Amino acid sequence: MDSRILSVMVLCVLLLGVFAVAAENETNQTSNKSNTTNNTTVQPLSVWSSVSVTPSTLDLGTVPPDGIERSYQNAATVTVTYILAFNDHLYVRATGDLIGANGSIPLSNLKFSTSNVPKRSFTTTNYIIANYSGLLGTLTVPMNFYITVPSYTDPETYSVTIIYTAT
Repeated sequence: MDSRILSVMVLCVLLLGVFAVAAENETNQTSNKSNTTNNTTVQPLSVWSSVSVTPSTLDLGTVPPDGIERSYQNAATVTVTYILAFNDHLYVRATGDLIGANGSIPLSNLKFSTSNVPKRSFTTTNYIIANYSGLLGTLTVPMNFYITVPSYTDPETYSVTIIYTAT
């Protein structure tokens, strides 16, 4: 009798976990890219994932407005910790142009690269920078940044929010 109750409880917990994962993927479906092959859509499926970025605030210091691109190698490290991931993705995007008190710098002047992604400008749409799969694990992605401050740009502090998403 006790083993049947335990079996039913385990089944209920498993079903609850599947519905929770399905609800999470459904919520993210509008903002995440899915893989499409032969008219079949495959949505990434993970039980749990977490993203952390070190440092959480990146200060590139004082950059002269001379139109020369400056590089910052391994300026940030993105870490994804996951449980039961299958063909999941780590994305990056920015919220918009670099904004200062009296003006802005086009987002295209801020670029990034990783070991898997050659140098490219940030955009406001998600871009896959890494894939990961496994039962339990951690993915670490060092990020390189590049910035060009256009000539005759007013000296001030410019900022933008960079968003990392794991699915």
